[in-house]
Amino acid sequence: MQLRTPTLLLVTALALLAPRAHAEGEGDWRVSSDTLVYTDSDNVLVVTPQVAVAHPLDAGGGAASARVVVDVVSAASVDVVSQATKRFSEVRTEVDLGVSKAFGKLVPALSYRHSEEADYVSNGFGAGLLRQLGSSDTTLSVNYDIAFDAVGYTGTAYSAFAESLRTQNLNASLTQVLGPRTLLRGIYTLTHQAGYMAKPYRFVPLFDSAGIDAAKAAGVSIDLSNFDQYRLSERPAERVPDIRVGHAFGVRGLRYLESLPGSLHLDAQLFLDSWGIVAATLEPGLSWKLSERSLLSGYLRYYQQNGAIFWRRQYVVRAGDLVPRWRTGDRDLSPYYTVTGGARFETRRGPLTGYVDASVMDTVYSDYMFLTSRLALVSQLGMRLEL
Repeated sequence: MQLRTPTLLLVTALALLAPRAHAEGEGDWRVSSDTLVYTDSDNVLVVTPQVAVAHPLDAGGGAASARVVVDVVSAASVDVVSQATKRFSEVRTEVDLGVSKAFGKLVPALSYRHSEEADYVSNGFGAGLLRQLGSSDTTLSVNYDIAFDAVGYTGTAYSAFAESLRTQNLNASLTQVLGPRTLLRGIYTLTHQAGYMAKPYRFVPLFDSAGIDAAKAAGVSIDLSNFDQYRLSERPAERVPDIRVGHAFGVRGLRYLESLPGSLHLDAQLFLDSWGIVAATLEPGLSWKLSERSLLSGYLRYYQQNGAIFWRRQYVVRAGDLVPRWRTGDRDLSPYYTVTGGARFETRRGPLTGYVDASVMDTVYSDYMFLTSRLALVSQLGMRLEL
């Protein structure tokens, strides 16, 4: 992995800061290693190892941290096959750096992220502020992040093909302790994206009424196996609006249950954006102590969204019509719902904590031409060492 100049500068700063943190901090070093494996019924396999190190700078929440992530992706999904490509493999590397420092009840923070793959480079910067309001029972957190992405094309120099994308996120949360056993948190996130948000490898099939009628006469539904028989010869590149504004409103309730002993949480979120997508998420979960060293938790999550206002299962044009201005084959912009269930087991032995978690995700697409459902398995194994 080759790190760009900004990353090298921040790595150097963190390295210089670390010895001072070790001398002045009131906590221990924490080194963690995790590996995530994702696989699904759509022929996608993702393996993501990561290593992170963190050290407190003070007793008020300040810390210095660094993380390296590698994504290894291999896919022959319908999104790939529908573009007449058999399979692709790619590797993405990411470096995250962060530092925060407490000044009384204020904890400002700065962060930097760099990720790179064969056709995509991203640099992100963040700033945040955590403040206790009155007593420690009420905490306000505000974070702002901005990312500058360069979108390329594999095997092509950026001088020949390059698009840009800028993403800004503003997040504000208010956490209130309601009693010795109850906590409530409200969260709002504003997202603004400007630039290229299509996929340069994705081309959208077009149909006319004759092709649709021919499929009906044959008694078939147009799908991945036969869409080439009924589509028009023209297949334009995907194109979506270059501005997207999203709003997310979330709430979390947490209640300690002495009878377990353990805790119950309930998360809810509503999302809406300028592309017409409205989505809702509901997640109840339960965690309980099996012993002084072991913890077991589980959750169930339901997510549902409608489609973008320009989403079409099939883009049908009439003779002489222009190609639709906005067109996409991105199933994440279609109507669908996902049900996820997961569990996690964590145990600690001295300075070493290990965990394993697994989840199953079942997604149903109601209006996607190439796929009706997808079953995914996600597992993660990791450990933390406190020195």
